[in-house]
Amino acid sequence: MSTEKHQRMSDDTQGSDLVMIGGGRQPVIESIASAFDPARLTQARVLAELTKAELSEAIGVSAAAIGQYEAGASRPRPDLIPRLASTLNVPAEYFAAGRPFGRLDSSSAHFRSLRSTRAKDRAKAVAHAEQLWELTYALEKQVQFPAVSLPSMPDGATPAEAARSLRAAWSIGRGPVPHLAATMESRGIVVCLIPLTNEAITRVKAYSTDALGRPLIIITPERFKSVYEYRFTCAHEVGHLLLHPNPLPGDRQQEREADQFAAEFLTPRAEIEPLLPKSIRIAALDQLSKTWGVSIESLIYRMGELRLVSDASIRRAHQRLAQIADLRPDEPIASYPGEMPTLLREAMDLAGKRGFHHADLARELCWTTQHLASLLDEADDRPHLRVVR
Repeated sequence: MSTEKHQRMSDDTQGSDLVMIGGGRQPVIESIASAFDPARLTQARVLAELTKAELSEAIGVSAAAIGQYEAGASRPRPDLIPRLASTLNVPAEYFAAGRPFGRLDSSSAHFRSLRSTRAKDRAKAVAHAEQLWELTYALEKQVQFPAVSLPSMPDGATPAEAARSLRAAWSIGRGPVPHLAATMESRGIVVCLIPLTNEAITRVKAYSTDALGRPLIIITPERFKSVYEYRFTCAHEVGHLLLHPNPLPGDRQQEREADQFAAEFLTPRAEIEPLLPKSIRIAALDQLSKTWGVSIESLIYRMGELRLVSDASIRRAHQRLAQIADLRPDEPIASYPGEMPTLLREAMDLAGKRGFHHADLARELCWTTQHLASLLDEADDRPHLRVVR
């Protein structure tokens, strides 16, 4: 997986029949209708969490008509375009063909559990990843991103071997991995946090893909009580990217290997084994947890994996942790700036210094500025209006 692959994918998705309706010109509804992209309608509908029947009712056509629009069997009349745009909360230009489109199949992304992840949720997560790629691609035309740096793994490489190879490739010396998100971004991986308001995505929790060229890792921050659990998940997803070029969503073996990779990457056996206590001592593990940036639960799992304590001791330790869970303080990710992804916002800031601003990017992507801000993880600084009667 390389920058070369990324460039190839980007060039392949460049449209040559771009309808110039942005760039400050007024949208031409007839032009949009004649250049209607069926896939854009599907993408917008999935992101809006509407069924075809619900959308058809909202705009006053049959559900079969929506199906025909999405299949490309027919195009919506021009007068339906504004209604579609309003219902799906996108600009009318959104539906025009010609923009680069990172099409992604759900089988190309690493989802943890198919049992707990509904097909509807996976479809929305995939649509979000597609838009994240489009955002990244548009910004890369303005700003040079870090080159992708993920070493190729030989066939049969174990998770532990892959973890050690990555630490060497990323020049991570002995000891804890500081600022994991920043480290990943500096190696060309795009990390995106999705706020909890997106309920369908939050059921997914975390997923990753490199099927569009540049590796993407998408995480719901509110699903993690501690920054340590979040860091382990980030490392888990990197493990998938390194070890599993052919994702098997929900496959237990792949999930187990990604966990083993994360454990070795964050706490290499040769370094952590001499430091672990010879019996379960929560106070000692708590101190190691803070030093190494991993959870106490992860260290207990590591003790079991290294056969330092019995299975019965591990069960008792987890029971004790469950009993004191309410007494353990939350460690929100936002409290650790080095763990917050910043690549996309910094790219936007740098592009702004060259005269390419939010409005320009939103117009190029055919998004609302509010939607762009949400993918850039920017706070909405508009004042709240309170109506008092």
